[in-house]
Amino acid sequence: MKSSRYASTRQKSCQQCSSAKARCDRKHTRCGRCAQRHLACHYPQAAPQLSELNPSTSIPSPASDFSFNACTPGRTPGQANGPLPATGASLAVPSSHGPPGTVADDDDADPYHALDFSRLDLACPIDAERIQNRWLNPYLEQPDQVVKDYPPMVTRFIFRILKSYAAMAARGRTALPFVHAAQMGVIGSHLATCLSLARVSDNPLPGSEDAAAAILQREMEAITAAPDQVRDADDVASLAAFQAYLIYILILFFRLNQGPSPFFRSAMTTLQGLACITSRQGLVCAADATHSRPRWEEWIVAEAKRRTLYVMYLLDSVLSDQENLPSYLGTELRGLPVPSNKALWHAPNRAAWEKEYNMFLAAWPDKHLTIDELWPIPPEMDDEGILGGMASKEQQERDGSTLESASQPAPAAPEAPFTIFDKRQTWFIVFIVSVAATFSGFASNIYFPALPTIAADLGVSAELVTLTVTSYLVFQGLAPSFWGPVSDVRGRRVAYVCTFVVFLGACVGLALARNYATLVALRCLQSAGSASTIAIGAGVIGDVTTRAERGGFMGVFQAGLLMPVAVGPIIGGAVAGTLGWRAIFWLLAVYSGVFLAALVVALPETLRSLVGNASLVEGAWLVRFPLRVYQRTTARTDWDRNAPPSALPKPKRIDVLGPLRILGSKFATPIIVFLAVYYTVWQMSITAMSSLFKDRYGLSEIQIGLTFIANGVGCMLGTLVTGRILDADYRRVKAKLATTTTTGHPADDGSDEASSLFPIETARLRLIPLFSLLQCLSLLLFGWTIQYPRSVPIAVPIISTFVTGWTAVSTQSAITTYLVDIFPDRSAAATASLNLARCLFAAGGTSFVMPMIRGIDVGWTFTACVAVQLVALIGPFVQYRYAQKWRLEMEKEKDSKMEH
Repeated sequence: MKSSRYASTRQKSCQQCSSAKARCDRKHTRCGRCAQRHLACHYPQAAPQLSELNPSTSIPSPASDFSFNACTPGRTPGQANGPLPATGASLAVPSSHGPPGTVADDDDADPYHALDFSRLDLACPIDAERIQNRWLNPYLEQPDQVVKDYPPMVTRFIFRILKSYAAMAARGRTALPFVHAAQMGVIGSHLATCLSLARVSDNPLPGSEDAAAAILQREMEAITAAPDQVRDADDVASLAAFQAYLIYILILFFRLNQGPSPFFRSAMTTLQGLACITSRQGLVCAADATHSRPRWEEWIVAEAKRRTLYVMYLLDSVLSDQENLPSYLGTELRGLPVPSNKALWHAPNRAAWEKEYNMFLAAWPDKHLTIDELWPIPPEMDDEGILGGMASKEQQERDGSTLESASQPAPAAPEAPFTIFDKRQTWFIVFIVSVAATFSGFASNIYFPALPTIAADLGVSAELVTLTVTSYLVFQGLAPSFWGPVSDVRGRRVAYVCTFVVFLGACVGLALARNYATLVALRCLQSAGSASTIAIGAGVIGDVTTRAERGGFMGVFQAGLLMPVAVGPIIGGAVAGTLGWRAIFWLLAVYSGVFLAALVVALPETLRSLVGNASLVEGAWLVRFPLRVYQRTTARTDWDRNAPPSALPKPKRIDVLGPLRILGSKFATPIIVFLAVYYTVWQMSITAMSSLFKDRYGLSEIQIGLTFIANGVGCMLGTLVTGRILDADYRRVKAKLATTTTTGHPADDGSDEASSLFPIETARLRLIPLFSLLQCLSLLLFGWTIQYPRSVPIAVPIISTFVTGWTAVSTQSAITTYLVDIFPDRSAAATASLNLARCLFAAGGTSFVMPMIRGIDVGWTFTACVAVQLVALIGPFVQYRYAQKWRLEMEKEKDSKMEH
């Protein structure tokens, strides 16, 4: 005999939270998660021993669809999902529905455990047979047929609502608005089977949609396998079958992409037959005729039937539109009450429902509002109002929030989108700033193959020419610290125009330089003009993208930034070897002049303190043009074209020291120092490549340029792949947070860019240790193989540069995206602080790399560098472990200051 230790369950959550693998707070009456989602909350309890049962204990009648028994007495488990079970009268369950160790002896403990559905007094005030014959309407004209003359936007709005219902069923996080909470968690019904199988449509693997659809279609066939049992079933059983069949069709159409087909028309015919059967049994409570309050059980069944019926009619309209068939008003439903309000539908117990229903009767003393009264389109419901409602529903769907029902009106003032730019325009803007970012890479990398030639032409040593690389890196770090804050206050276009004018003038001067001093000075000026395009471009991407999509866009931006690493040395080597090194700077001058003209014409202002979400246009022509063109051509319509100037944020002052403050902030210092060290070692290897390959392998300038291809290709592939990974990691972390938290979903990206509650470190920094270790190994391979050129073929160190480039830019892309995320209102300044640190570190590293190689040789030089890199790994660990805690503490300090 089992001991008493098995008398209570050891499961640590309710059935709903256990199925969803979510955290459960195990409150006495209902856990917080189930209460928020309006789910029936049932705590597991071990079955009582036979000796503990009172001989007079009553066994419930055969299980209904609302019963909590797995199968009815006399029915084998294999028959539990049946065609349709006959239901019993009572929902009483001889067990507690609170946490183990508690006793549920009243309605408040579990409002659904004692519902009695045996004697439902329902009536059918309509001709239900017309529902079954509705599929004939397009082919046989009926006397009172009325074609739906709705604008196309109405159909699109309905499509969006039904698509959200299918998503609810697939994700299983919230109850569908036509399935009552009393039906959730019921074992042994077609509806329970449907809600369980619906999960197969949540992110199915590519190519598996047809297999998942076949499973659902078999269950649809099982529902109608025995027509007699369907017709003889009681109200709750026929309702469950009707709802399950409807949910299957919604999932097949909206989630599994089965598309319009003869199957759907046949399925709709069957669905209308099920609707006819359940409607004949009653669609309204008999008490409604006397304007009195019915029993809660009667109201639940009648309300769920009507809601399901209305959703079926909406689906029929969508399918008819897809098949180019006319759609008709459901005139056969004339006189049916509209869906009741949320307070009644989500009443937590009988007492609360009775109170709300009494208030409902007082508000409608004569008769209920009927569905036919909603058919005429109100005069104020124009296309703009419909589009506003659609935008709100789309935003709710992205957030994962519930779309309650089709009868809920759209908000009068929907929340403005994060940006008015559509996808096409956003990609075009990212393309422009990515091309702008190539100037920094070109000005730096196109120069490397020509270093020996420049040294010979100007009559200086290779070490002195290498110092021009150092000076370039110094100003590459310093310049964005000025231009970044300027772009954060005066605008992105102003900053771009100024920097490109500086760059153009420097290139012309370099092409005419006659001595070493002029070369150094103009290289510094050239760096001041080109390097800032990185910080400004990152600011533009922060303006027009949300966290959830930013990783992919930053990957493309980084690819543009690093593309010159691959092709720059090739172009530089070819030009220097044929036309001379001065032609390199003439080429850059022409390239920058042409692009500057294109940028002025094509790039809109995006700074949010000047133009908001790009819907507001005030100020000089440089701000207005070409933003007005983008506003007129955007495909998005969910924004206010007449927003007042007062909606603009308060202008900020130029804070030149902002990047330095960010650099010294504990929120950024550990990760910035880490990246600066890794970037420095990478630049040291690139700087040394030209001389090492020439001295040890005897390569020409053109051949040296070709050796940079592997590094450049690794850079481009790394940043593109990393961008995808960052977006996937963000979605994964957000989904995990949504299923584990008991306070709802995290804030959407557009509404709360700086949310301290979101674990952004987990989403952005997860792969940093892996990239770091791979970069260390590739640098060791480069150093020790190039040290022995006679024993190791040149392909080995070249391949190692591919891995180094891949891992270096992957690390840089992840950390740049992370900084833009945690400093959304100072994105350009944050990128400038990162640029300042890595360039100053790299300036120091590149200045002594060649003397160090001559002193201890290549292998030991890069071994020492890798040792420093391993120590720098402390930075990501500190950031990952403590950054979110520090942000939360800062938020608490701000709140306490505001209170005082």
